[in-house]
Amino acid sequence: METVPERPWSNQAQNIVILSTLFLVIFIDAAAYSLYAPFFPSEAEDKGVSTTVVGLIFGTYPLGMFIFSLACGFLITKFGAFSVLLSGCLVCGGSLIMFGLCGFISDTAMFVAFCFLLRATLAIGGSASEVAALSILIGKFPNNVGAVTGARATSYGVGLSLGPALGGFLYSVGGFTAPFTVIGCVMIFTTPWVFLFLRRTEKQTDEKTAEESTTIFKALRIPGTFISALSFAVSGCSFGYIEPIFEPYMIQLGESTVNIGLMFLLFSGVFTLSAAAVTFIVDKTNRYRGFLILGFISFGIGYLMLGPAPFLTFLPQRNVLLVCISLAVAGIGGGISLAPIMPDLIRTARKGGMPDNLSSNAALSSIFGSMFYLGATIGPSIAGVTDEHLGFQWSTSIAGFICVGHALLLLIFTVFKPISDWVGDNNSGLAEEEEKPMLGNSRS
Repeated sequence: METVPERPWSNQAQNIVILSTLFLVIFIDAAAYSLYAPFFPSEAEDKGVSTTVVGLIFGTYPLGMFIFSLACGFLITKFGAFSVLLSGCLVCGGSLIMFGLCGFISDTAMFVAFCFLLRATLAIGGSASEVAALSILIGKFPNNVGAVTGARATSYGVGLSLGPALGGFLYSVGGFTAPFTVIGCVMIFTTPWVFLFLRRTEKQTDEKTAEESTTIFKALRIPGTFISALSFAVSGCSFGYIEPIFEPYMIQLGESTVNIGLMFLLFSGVFTLSAAAVTFIVDKTNRYRGFLILGFISFGIGYLMLGPAPFLTFLPQRNVLLVCISLAVAGIGGGISLAPIMPDLIRTARKGGMPDNLSSNAALSSIFGSMFYLGATIGPSIAGVTDEHLGFQWSTSIAGFICVGHALLLLIFTVFKPISDWVGDNNSGLAEEEEKPMLGNSRS
């Protein structure tokens, strides 16, 4: 009996399945990352954990993401993006389920130790799945990088939006264990879907990879690429900054866990909508740098209003409505600033001589994973320390200064880099003229 050959997919159907699968994984990664915010600080405080240590626990996940993302580029080149993605999903789901069991630990030191350990293993799984997913997107859709990376940011934003709200709801229904068990099981249940529909991409590995290998360190030597990487770091710092300090502050204002989750939903929901809108605009106009500057200024204004900053004496103090407005302003800034970074990074890297192959795509994806989560490591750690010693108002003001300062740096680089390149090109041409014989090859 003859075997019936497998019917090939149409390109459109294949692309839809690939996109939906990758965006689902990214959504769950973001939800798992933001799940803790509405309830973990108070739960940890009940077990005798200080605010500073809570900030460090929050910072462990992005620190692990930063460290392991550096290795993901090598692993993707060696084993393939699909294999790294599948392994990351399994590790991430298993770590979440085990983290839920920490609620049964009464000893403070043991509770803290297991929280650090499982946040680290969760970071390993999260970095593998996120970097691999982004690498597949860049390689599969090279002519629509702005659109697909913007849609990726939107999927991540939806996960950030629903994560705290879902975490707060599940915590109120089933206690500490419920949020981690539910999201962990959902992540593990995605692996058959990933295996069935993305293993086909394993055969589509770029043949040019062996021709020229690129590492994250080579990419960062390009000035524009380094600036984009720094933008990822500031963005990560800004997004993760309030995680360890916002819930205790809102409890002081009399808000419930569910309401706090809804406030996180407001922030990330507005971020998602603004990221989707900006994705459409920048994909048509290619005005990446202008949106980056505008976005970081808006992000900074939102944080300065959130406290509000002690020098903004005309704003009401300890006002829930002002908090909501500030979160919305910061969310708009987050969407405007994050969506254009990846297409700007890729455009700058290609102009700087990086090849369009699997190794290059993996390196650029690693830059996103490492630098964004380096910032997300620094942000909560700074927030925990400054909130404990300076108070909530000055702590959020520092975040605002970081965002506005980076917007100023981007503006200076954008204005002066073309001038520097022009001067360099002219000096190079002048040097070539000076090297020529004054009388040419005259034989007279």
